[in-house]
Amino acid sequence: MLEPLRRVELSDAQTFLEKRFGIDGDDVEYVDEGAWSRCFGFMLNGSEMVIRFGRHLDDFQRDRIAARFAARDLPIPQVIEIDEAFGAWYCVSTRGRGTPLEQLDAVHWVDVAPSVLTTLDALRRADITATTGYGPWNHAGNAPHGTWADLLADVTEDQPGSRTHGWKRLLSDSPQGDRSFNDAYVQMLALAQAFPGPRSLVHNDLLNRNALVTDGRVTSLFDWGCSIYGDFVYELATIVFWSPWYPAIEQLDIATMALDHYGDMGLDVPNFNDRLRCCALHIGLEHLAYNAFLGDLETLRLTNERMTDFLA
Repeated sequence: MLEPLRRVELSDAQTFLEKRFGIDGDDVEYVDEGAWSRCFGFMLNGSEMVIRFGRHLDDFQRDRIAARFAARDLPIPQVIEIDEAFGAWYCVSTRGRGTPLEQLDAVHWVDVAPSVLTTLDALRRADITATTGYGPWNHAGNAPHGTWADLLADVTEDQPGSRTHGWKRLLSDSPQGDRSFNDAYVQMLALAQAFPGPRSLVHNDLLNRNALVTDGRVTSLFDWGCSIYGDFVYELATIVFWSPWYPAIEQLDIATMALDHYGDMGLDVPNFNDRLRCCALHIGLEHLAYNAFLGDLETLRLTNERMTDFLA
């Protein structure tokens, strides 16, 4: 039985790792944290490792499954151990080094863009034939929706027990309201039904300190908690949608670079612009819901403004 969840501090991680692996706690360092977990670094048998503590077991299980897709152009850390701690869960994995993708300046983005597109190619080519469905995948690697359109349509559902349950009422009661949400949903669904997407592996959270870069190359891709199976254009759309938040990316016009890249490799991407719009609208809808749940009214407003760029 798990004890009540509490915040894991550096001293907690040091004591835990001393007991679990017999290492010197003074060598443990705080690394970073996200919405759902805190991360600490340490050395184990001469190798750099990280341990993350979080409340959501399924996030860590996805990391373990994602490691199966690791390849030269898809550098995914290996998960060593998952178990209970501090009223929740911990995950030990190999450590990646580098600068977060979204923190690069314009000059370095020019250098790394070819590697980013190569990484997106590797995600598109990942062999997911042993799995089923569209959408967020579970500990067995399977997703719940039968079609791409079914997944996108599900964005209106406010499921009891979900991490953001209650967002629909909060959005409706916010100064923003839900009219723009409903208008965007109608257009997105029409596009989804007109252009069924292929089924590929999508990380879906690259610009949140989850992709590291060293010397112009993507060197680590981790935290697969938001990953889905869906149209590979979705991955590109996440970069395009959030580019106004990152001027270095916005200056680059990554969508045009991707189209040129596909053309150079002889890859036909039919209805590219409409598929990109469809994916971007879904990204916006998901984040309207998320920021309504958080009560982050400023980001809610900015997200809504960004969505208008993709409306007909």
